[in-house]
Amino acid sequence: MARAPMRSGPVAGAMAPKKRSNAFVYFIIAVPIALMIIPTIVVLSVALLPTGVAFLVERGKGHYAGVTVGSFNLAGAAPFLTDLWFDGHTVDLAIDTITNIWAYLIIYLSALFGWAVYSTMPSIIGSFMTMTAGRRIESLRNTQKDLVQKWGPDVESVYEPDVKDKAAAPPPKPSALGPKEPPPAMPTAETD
Repeated sequence: MARAPMRSGPVAGAMAPKKRSNAFVYFIIAVPIALMIIPTIVVLSVALLPTGVAFLVERGKGHYAGVTVGSFNLAGAAPFLTDLWFDGHTVDLAIDTITNIWAYLIIYLSALFGWAVYSTMPSIIGSFMTMTAGRRIESLRNTQKDLVQKWGPDVESVYEPDVKDKAAAPPPKPSALGPKEPPPAMPTAETD
């Protein structure tokens, strides 16, 4: 008499244990932390408005405006956050902080400085790259002259790119094309 092969693993009919979600554990941890930092959230929600705007208005990848403005904005809010944390960390102190006109001035001026850095830095970097490339070209030309003196004029090859790109040339004017022929007349159905 032949026996059925034995299966390895769980017993037939027994259910495998379900994998539990950790969402409940995260919720239990997050709620008390959120309740403890409400004054900080109140101050940051008002202070970081320019950062939110910077993230919303930039459409490119990288969010460089949001990161730049956010860094300066957070730096401007940092003194007021430290005062809040070390002077009691209450909602009343948070409301006093966000109703202080000097706090607004410092926080938003630092965000404005972040916008200024974001706006001017590409032109500064572009100028620096242009100067660096110019120096490199001059160095390579001097090296080429030394090689020509050492090896003779046969090693010299001059390549200067065209200043005008042929693809960027404007299209010819319509008058230069000659007389324009009228389109052929459409046949009409006439009934007499």
